[in-house]
Amino acid sequence: MLVNFGLVLTVFAAKFAFCSGKRDPVHYCGACHVLVDEIDYAIKQIDPRKTIQVGSFRVDPKGDQKTWEVPYARSETYLTELLESVCEYMNQYAQSTDPKTQKKTYVRTSSRKGETLSLSNISMNQEISKALRFACESIIEDFEDDIVKLFSKEGPTLQELQNSLCMDTAELCSEPAQVKEQVEPDEMEIKEEAAETGEEEATDTQEEDAADIQNDPEIHKNGATETHEDL
Repeated sequence: MLVNFGLVLTVFAAKFAFCSGKRDPVHYCGACHVLVDEIDYAIKQIDPRKTIQVGSFRVDPKGDQKTWEVPYARSETYLTELLESVCEYMNQYAQSTDPKTQKKTYVRTSSRKGETLSLSNISMNQEISKALRFACESIIEDFEDDIVKLFSKEGPTLQELQNSLCMDTAELCSEPAQVKEQVEPDEMEIKEEAAETGEEEATDTQEEDAADIQNDPEIHKNGATETHEDL
């Protein structure tokens, strides 16, 4: 009996130490930003024309039901389901350290749609992924209602969403989120097509000039005269 009581005290002490421990502000701020980014991206993948009926399905004395339709991606039903699995994406992130400021952030290691990713100065291992997922799940557990409310409305940008949840509500970040500079696939294709078009036009121009020289006797004559004078 004494052994069991001692074991209980040990477990209780461990839980107390864990719960009362301070959260790493850099780690939790980064996790919050990643969480908001993943939710925002997932919402944008849903067809905006898809809706769901919400409201009270009880019939009033007049025989009416107070229901209305909202975008499915902004509904409590979808957002709640999304929060149950969104933290699984934390294993696709690594910790990045700015060589000048030594500031740590989290960056994706796998592309979503082929966009260019900056993977310099990164640290990637299983411990970082586990810690990031744990922080993600902790944030959802503490602020699930706030998250659902935040994403139920359209309009705010990604940075505004991150600042609202991570700075104002959860108070996990002390500085505003920075705008990410990424080259989208469409922009890359346009640049590549423009470069290829430029090369083709230059080649066509050279071929046309060569054809003109061969077909125009005056150009041949002038070219021969200039060569003779040089000699």
